[in-house]
Amino acid sequence: MKFPLSAARLWALRVALCASAYAALATTSQAQTTPEVEKINNSAMSGELLYEILLGELNLRQGEPAAGFALLLDAARKTNDVQLYARAVDVALQARSGDGALMAARAWSQAAPQDRKANGHLLQILIALNQVTDSLGPLKKELSFTPESERNAVISQIPRQYARVSDKKQAADIVQQALEPYLRNSATASEAWTSVGRMRLAQDNTAAALDAARQGSAADGNALSPALLALELMGRQIKEAEPLVMQALRRQNTPELAMSYVRVLIEMQRYDSANEQLQTITQKFPQHADAWLVLGSLQFEQGQDALAERSLSRYVELAATVNNDNTARGIAQAQTRRASLLARQGKLGEARQLLAQLPARNADEQRSRLLAEVQLLREHRQWQIAYDLLADASANDVDLLYEQAMLAEKLNRLDDMEKLLRNVMQLDPSYHNAYNALGFSLADRNLRLDEAKQLIIKALTFVPDDPFITDSLGWVEFRLGNTSAALTYLQKAYKDRTDPEIAAHLGEVLWHLQRTDDARKVWREALDVAPNNETLQETLQRLKPAL
Repeated sequence: MKFPLSAARLWALRVALCASAYAALATTSQAQTTPEVEKINNSAMSGELLYEILLGELNLRQGEPAAGFALLLDAARKTNDVQLYARAVDVALQARSGDGALMAARAWSQAAPQDRKANGHLLQILIALNQVTDSLGPLKKELSFTPESERNAVISQIPRQYARVSDKKQAADIVQQALEPYLRNSATASEAWTSVGRMRLAQDNTAAALDAARQGSAADGNALSPALLALELMGRQIKEAEPLVMQALRRQNTPELAMSYVRVLIEMQRYDSANEQLQTITQKFPQHADAWLVLGSLQFEQGQDALAERSLSRYVELAATVNNDNTARGIAQAQTRRASLLARQGKLGEARQLLAQLPARNADEQRSRLLAEVQLLREHRQWQIAYDLLADASANDVDLLYEQAMLAEKLNRLDDMEKLLRNVMQLDPSYHNAYNALGFSLADRNLRLDEAKQLIIKALTFVPDDPFITDSLGWVEFRLGNTSAALTYLQKAYKDRTDPEIAAHLGEVLWHLQRTDDARKVWREALDVAPNNETLQETLQRLKPAL
C-alpha cells in the first residue's frame, strides 16, 4: 500500500467513513446461538472465512496493516459483506494508504452499485486523492440517490467537498457537468447555480461567479443562496454584485441577510451605508437584539455618544431576556462600550462601577472583566492604576503578564517591561507577541538593534504573514540603516493592513528617501481613518510635513 494521504485528509475521511471493526464478527458469532434458519442465512461465513478475518485482525494488532488489509478485503470480496468492505476502507485510512482505501471503496461500489454509502465513500476518497475527473461518476450517482426533499441541501455542500482539491478549474468543470440537469430544473436551479458560482469563486474567476449568482437569482428571486454568494463577491470588491443583494433584501422578511450585508459594508469601511441599513433593520425588526449591538458599536466608533448609549442600552434590555453564552458575551461587550461612553464624559468612577457589575461566575468571566477594566483605564491614560490591577492578578497568566508589560512601557518602566516579557517567553516560548513587543521597543529606542531584529524574526517564524510584525521588521531595518529592505517590508505590511501606525512608519521611510509626495499620500490616508493615533501624530509633529 502507498501512503499519500495528509493528516488533515485522513482525519476528514476517517470521521466520514469510520465503521465498526468487529461488526462482521458479531454477526458470525450470533449464528452459533440462533435457530437453524439463522445459520442458513449466515452460511456464507464459513470457518475458512472466519479464520481469514481473525487472521486479518491479528495482523493489524501486530502492526502489519498491509497484510491485515489484504485479508479483510479478500474476505469482503468473497462475502460481499458491507461491514467488511467498510472495515477494509477504514484500515487503509488508518494506515494512510489512499490507494488501499480507493481499491476497497471501488470494490465495494462495484459489488453493490446501488449502495449509497459505498458510493459516498468512493466519492470522498477520490476527492481526497485529487482524482477529480474520476469523481464525476460517483458525484452524479450521489445526486441521483438523494431524495428530492434533500437534494438542494446536498448540492449546497458540494463546494465544501471539493475545497481541498489542487486544480480548482478542473473541479469547477466537473461539478458543473454533474449539476447540468439540476441547473435546468426549477426546484434546484438556484442552489445548483450557487454551487457552480462558489466553485468558480474558488478559482478566483469572479466574473463567472457573478454570472452564476445572477443565474441563480433569476431562477428563484426568493432564494437566499445566490444573495449570499453575491455578498462574498462584494467582499472581493466586485461592485456589480451589490444589486443582487439589494434585490434579495427587498424580498426577505427576516433580518439575517441584512445583518450579513451590514457586516460586509463594515469590512469595506462603508460605515454610512452600514448605519443606514442598521437603522432600517432596527425599525423593521425592533426585537432583533444583535442589530442594536452592532448599531451601538458603530455609533460608538463614530463618536455618536448619545445614540450609542441608546442603542447599547436597548441591546442589553433585549439580551437580558435570553440566557446563553452568546448573549452573555454580547452584554459584556455592550456594557464595556457603555462604560467607555461614561469615561468620555469624565465619569471614570461610574464607568468602573458599571464594569464591576459584569458577570464573574467563573475564572474566564473574571478574567474578561479584569481585561475590560484595564482596557478602559488604558484608553484614558490611567496607566498606573491599570498596571497595579494586573500586578495583583497576573501570576502565571501570559496574556495578563503581556498586558502588564505594555503598561510598564507606557510608564517608562522599561526594565520592568523587558523582565515581564522575558517571563512570558519563558512560560510560553511560542508567544510571538512578546518577542515582537520587545524587539520593536528596542528598535524604537534605537537600542541593541541586532538583538531586536532577531527577536522580531523569531516572532515571524510563528506568524509569517502578520502585518504588524512585518512592520516591526521594517522599522528595525530602518533603524539599522537598511532603507531598501525597510521600504519593502513596510510596503508589504501596509498592503496587508492599512493601519495608522504602519502608515506612520512607511511614511517616515518614504520621507527619508525624499519621496515626499508618496509619504504625504500615506499619511493623509491614515489621518482620514485615525486622526488621533499617537504614533501618527508624533511622527507628523516631529517631521512637520505640509499636509
